[in-house]
Formats: sequence, structure tokens, C-alpha cells
Amino acid sequence: MSVSGKTVYRVRQLVAHDIAIISEVKNGEAHGGKVRETRDSRIALGGTDSFWLVGGEKKEQKLLVQKDDASVPAFAPAISTVASRIRASSVFELPKTVNDNTGPGKFEAVSFTTAARLNVGYSSQDGDSEELISALSEGTLRIPLETAISAIEVRPGHWLTSGFEPLPAGRYRLRQQSLRSVATAALENRPDTIKLGNGLVVFVSPPKWSEPKSTDLRSEEEIHQSVERWLSRSKAALKLPGGAGSLEPAELLRLLAERAISDEEKADLASIAGHLSKRSELADILPEILGRDPAFRGRLAGFEEAEKERLRTELEERLRRETEVESARLASLRIEVADVETKLATFSHREALLRSETEKHEETLRNRIASAAEGIRSESSRETAAIRDEVARLRDDMTQIATAIPAVPAPVAPVPVVAEQAEEAIPAVPQPLASDEQRQKTLNDLAVATGLTHTEVAAIVATATDVVPVLLGPDSAAAAVDIATAFAGDDAAIIFCDPTKISLTDLLNDEHSGLRAAIDKAKERPEALFAAALCSITSGPCEYWLPQMIEMRRVGRLPRNLALVASAGVDGLRVPIPDSTLRHLFPLKPSKTPRPGSAKFEGFWPMTNLDPERVREAVGILVDRDLERSAMQTVARALARTPSWTKVSDAIDVFLRQAKWLAATTAGDEHEYDEYFINTEG
Repeated sequence: MSVSGKTVYRVRQLVAHDIAIISEVKNGEAHGGKVRETRDSRIALGGTDSFWLVGGEKKEQKLLVQKDDASVPAFAPAISTVASRIRASSVFELPKTVNDNTGPGKFEAVSFTTAARLNVGYSSQDGDSEELISALSEGTLRIPLETAISAIEVRPGHWLTSGFEPLPAGRYRLRQQSLRSVATAALENRPDTIKLGNGLVVFVSPPKWSEPKSTDLRSEEEIHQSVERWLSRSKAALKLPGGAGSLEPAELLRLLAERAISDEEKADLASIAGHLSKRSELADILPEILGRDPAFRGRLAGFEEAEKERLRTELEERLRRETEVESARLASLRIEVADVETKLATFSHREALLRSETEKHEETLRNRIASAAEGIRSESSRETAAIRDEVARLRDDMTQIATAIPAVPAPVAPVPVVAEQAEEAIPAVPQPLASDEQRQKTLNDLAVATGLTHTEVAAIVATATDVVPVLLGPDSAAAAVDIATAFAGDDAAIIFCDPTKISLTDLLNDEHSGLRAAIDKAKERPEALFAAALCSITSGPCEYWLPQMIEMRRVGRLPRNLALVASAGVDGLRVPIPDSTLRHLFPLKPSKTPRPGSAKFEGFWPMTNLDPERVREAVGILVDRDLERSAMQTVARALARTPSWTKVSDAIDVFLRQAKWLAATTAGDEHEYDEYFINTEG
């Protein structure tokens, strides 16, 4: 076997005094590999069956023996008793090449630069440790090696490095008769080894043995019997027979002597102490035995008192620490309560201000609505009166014509035309607003068609006139169109963004989008909600016109009742949106797969107003959330504008996600939706 450029050889035979026949050693082979001859004195002195780790192998000339040496056959029975003994056993059978060529000069000759003798151990091939220990104890263990071995593996991981001796005919015997306590050692390193087919183990690198320790090599059955015997004796030693008090002194002494143990029994008890400690019966016997000793009882009582004192001290220390922690926590809670009370007072004051502002806005809206209705009524009356005057004038003209020219029949056709024109001139009655049932049905249909939840659709209704809800995903443009048409029907504006639309003027000049018409109609009906769908806002530079639309709507230059709903796709050429524009967006990603179809237009939705009761309810819920005051105010106002049938507690999570989005865009932090607006390279 080659180990790091070196080879292991086994001396098979000594011939011609200083010439050795060697064979290469390989794993798992009993007889080895290639056969060589060498005149190395170190190897020759090692004797037959010695193993060597050699290096620097060099070929030499054939070894020619002197004339005097040629008369000495290598395996002559009268000269070499070792060779005859080797041939007598099949275990020591040499390779055919050796037996057929007994003289030197028949094999390739080699020499070595280095040669180190190796230790050899023995391990049973079949792994039967009990049989090996029995043979070693009886002196019948046969090891197929002519030289002495250095270690025997009696059990897996347990080696005998001493305490055994060789006997004639290759047998080995354990020096001590008892197997209760045999000194064994373990390998502390992992040496390179070669395992031969006959159980021999060649240590190619030096083994490092641990300190010897006593090991019980008896069989499991013998150890079990010994354990049971000592348990029985321990139980019998706890008490004397009932009539021990009336026994003769000699008989009583005999009983006591039976319960005593000898030195041999002490050794047996020491060897099985580890096995006894694993038996549960010992836990019942030892307390009774130790309980008879006054010194032990005193120590036990002292230990109990010390343990009680220790437990008392630990409990007091734990109570003290817990009291300090709870006191600090109570002080912190008091500070938080005081802070919350301050915030609540601030919110109450702001609520009063909001209620006052709401009442003012409602009064202004009522006045504007009444003024608009009165204007429409007056205009309608004026147009009706003008039509009636025109009809009367036409009738007078027809009468005069009929009087002046009696032969000509009076014209009949113009009269219906005038009447038809009069009817067309009558203004159409404004379409009524959708009822709560119709709006609730529309909201449910939108949730199915867009893949959004009911609370997310309600959040779009509440925030579309302040910020711009943006639907994310591959089908987001269709969802935005469905929402806009569900709010405003045919009056909804549909705008598809592209790189050519870089200003608000470009959007207004797009005749197909209908944005200008939607703005005019929203001005005519301030009480109704009109909508515009901004499809694929990342397809063009929306930062040039989107903030302008939002700010103009905030100050009233665009109708406040114009709701904006946008979409952002995931493919195609996209333009990143800067942070200054992202803060105006409210991103929503559908959590469900949209279904085919769209929501039917049931009527215009009324302009949403702040509900003071819902504001107070939202503030009460948001107080326990970790929000800044400005963010809390924004979320509370948005929650208050959700439809009346939507519970505030159900919709709060949607607006808290919006608050996190605004906080991330303001601070410049990363957000999971950045890939739709910023990271658009893919």
C-alpha cells in the first residue's frame, strides 16, 4: 500500500542469511501483492512477518549468493524450522511465486532510503467480541503472525495494549483470570491503518493510546446476574429476621457474617457500580441504608436547612427584582397614559375644529347647490317662456299669412317642427344619485372584477378625491377603467399615458380621453362624483402633470369632486417616478385573481363628506397604534369618508399600509412596491 509516496512491505522469508523476500501489503488481502528481494539489514533483522514502511525505493542488481551460501536451501527442513512451520499452516501459506522460487536472485531486487518498522494489532474479522474474549481467557486465541503483536481489539474501541502473553503455535492468553477489571485503552488519534483479510491491523502511522482504564469484559448475561445478586443482597441487608433478638450469639454473628462482603466481592461490586447506578431499585434501597447513620442524618438535616435558606433568599431576591421591574413598568405606563391623555385632548380640540369646518363646508355646499338649482330653474323658466313666445309669434305669422292669401292652404309642417324644437330646448332633468343599495352592489361587483377586497375598494372611494389610488399588476389598466366607469358611467374620462403626454394641456387636448368634458360636467354637478382613469402612469413622465392636477384640485382650480384612479403595469417601456410624485400615490395590489366582467353603472356616487362620528371612532382605534400625529390625522379623515356600511375597524389596515408607504417615500427607504415605480429596468 502506498501512503504519501511510501510503501508498506511485509517480510515473507529470510533466505541466504541477510537476504529477505518481501511482498507489498494491500488493504483486505491476506498474502499481499508484488514480491521483491532486498539486502536491507534493517529489514532482515526484523525477522519474518515484520511490517515496514519504506521510502525511496530503488532497483538493484540481482542478488547473487556466494558459493558457500548456495548450498543452503531457503526452505530446507533440516535448516529452516521457521519455513517448515510456516508451510504447516494454511494461514501462513506464501504466494505461489515464493514457494516456487526458494532461492535468492529469482525476484527483482530493491533497496530503500528509509525503513520504519510498524506496529501490528489484531481485530476479530467476524466482530464476535464474546468469542474472542473467551478464547483469549482460555489461551486458545490464534493470531496468524509469527512476530509479536502490540494490541488486540477485544471490543469495538477497546484495545489491550498489555496484560496478554504469547503462547506456542501462535496462540495468545490473558495474564489475569478475572474479566471483571481488565485494563484497556482507546485510540486518541486516527492513525492510517491497513486491515488484512486475516484480522491483522497494520498501523501505518503511530497510534496514540489513552491512559488504561478498567473495563468489565464479562458477557451481558454475567453482568446482569451480578447486578441482580447485589440488589437482592442489598434488600436482605436492610433488616434482620423477626426473631433476631432471641437468637444465640453465635447464630447472630453468623447472620451478620453472611451480610458482610469479602475483598473479592468488593472488586465485583466496584466493576458493576456503573450498571447498578442505572437501576431504579437502588433509589429505594440507599435511603434506608444511609438513614441508619446518625452522621448522615445530621448532614441531611443541615443540607435541608441550608437549602431552605437558599430557596428563601432566592425567592426574596426574585420578588425584589420583579417588584423593581413592575415598578419601572408602572411608571412607564403612567407616562404613556399622560401622553395619551394629552394627545386625546389635542384630538378633541381638533375634532371640534374639524366639526366647525365641516359644518361651514356643508353650509357652503348647501348654498351652492341651492344657488345652482335656482339658476337651473330660472334658466329653464326663461327658455320655456322664450319658446312659448316664439310659438305664439309663429302662430300669429301663420294667421296673417292665411288671411292675406286665402287660396294658399296654411302650412302644416312648420308647426310640429317648432314644437319639436321647443321640446328639444327644454333642459334634461339631472340624473339622480345612486342609492346606498345600488352603491353597495357596485362596490361588491368591483371587488370581484378587480381582485381587490371590499375594504380596498371602499378606500379608493374615500381617497380618490385627495390622492391618486394606483392599482398594480398586469391587468391594472382594465381595473382602473372599471372603477372609473362604475363611478361616472359614460361621463368618465379614460386617459392612456404615453411619452407624448408631458403636460396637463396635452391631456386636455386629447379628444378621445374625455378629460375636458369630465371636468366641465364635474363643475356643473358639484354634488356628484366624477372619475378619470389614468392608465399606465409609468409609460410617460407623469411627474410633469400629476402633481399639478392634485394641487389644482386641492385649491379648487379643478373640481374637488373629480376622482382620479390610476394603474401601473409591469412590462413594456416604463419611466421611473420621483419621490416628490410618489407621495401623492396610494398603491394597491390585488390579492385575488380578477374575474371577467365589470361593474354596471347604477348612478352617480355622491361626493363624500367627513362624518364626525366616524372621525371619533377612527381616532379611538388609532390611539393604540404607533403613528405620528400628522399620519394619524390623515388616516382618521380618510377612514371617516369610507361608505357608511364599511366598518372602520375592518378598513383600518388598508390605510395603515398607506401610512407606511408615505413614511417610506418621505424617508427615502425601500418598499416592496418600489419595483413598480422606481426599479423599472426589468
